Amino acid sequence: MPKSKPIPQARALAEALRVARKTAKLAATEVADKLAWSQPTISRIETGLRAASAEEVSALLAVYQVTGERREALLSLARDNGPCWFADVASQRETLAQYEKEATKIVAFGTTLVPELLRTPAYARVVGSSGAVPGQKRFVAYIDEAVLRRQVGGPQVMTQQLRHLVSMAERPTVELRVIPFAAGAYPGGDYVLLEFGPARPLVYLRHRRTGLFLHRPGDVAPYVQSTVDSVALDPVRSVRLIESVVEARSQRGELLRQ
Repeated sequence: MPKSKPIPQARALAEALRVARKTAKLAATEVADKLAWSQPTISRIETGLRAASAEEVSALLAVYQVTGERREALLSLARDNGPCWFADVASQRETLAQYEKEATKIVAFGTTLVPELLRTPAYARVVGSSGAVPGQKRFVAYIDEAVLRRQVGGPQVMTQQLRHLVSMAERPTVELRVIPFAAGAYPGGDYVLLEFGPARPLVYLRHRRTGLFLHRPGDVAPYVQSTVDSVALDPVRSVRLIESVVEARSQRGELLRQ
């Protein structure tokens, strides 16, 4: 049976506790001595390999002198072991970044906007956060044709973004698939599927100001078994379609200048 990664709530809590310890300028050995715990226990908690109880988190936060709203937020994470983690995007950004570094394969779906890891800085400034495709791992992006034709940030920004997609598609680890208008209706939605080799995959759904992590097999399965692949263009035809959109934009620009 595939092993599971630490659930997103535990991963976020682990990172927050590590940062709290660093902020308090304490070594893990010092914390272990203060609480009469072993140093490996502190290490396993901070890497998410060991789930910390609310009581243990309370003890750690007392040592780190974390109080008020921040204390309550971390205790809430310690108590949350549900099938998904629903929170504001800012709280989840670091957790998602860590999963992206560890994943062996990332599959991103963009039905309204270009997936975050493929955005140019100019495009990202208009619509929100961006990132870079982690090197040496497989990245597959499914992009609806509407995303290619929707003007974001003005003609220059959009043309640069489309050319960036073509450039990224040339990388051996990147596979770009466009879902054409001709495909008709299909199960859509913007999300990121993260695969970890022998470990179980995770799904991240991002909304306007909140995000949702799914980690239970039954919730993740529909995304792993997506049928979008059957309606998307192959990589070669996908790039050709993007290039044709760029060419059409260029011709329209020339006509406007005449």
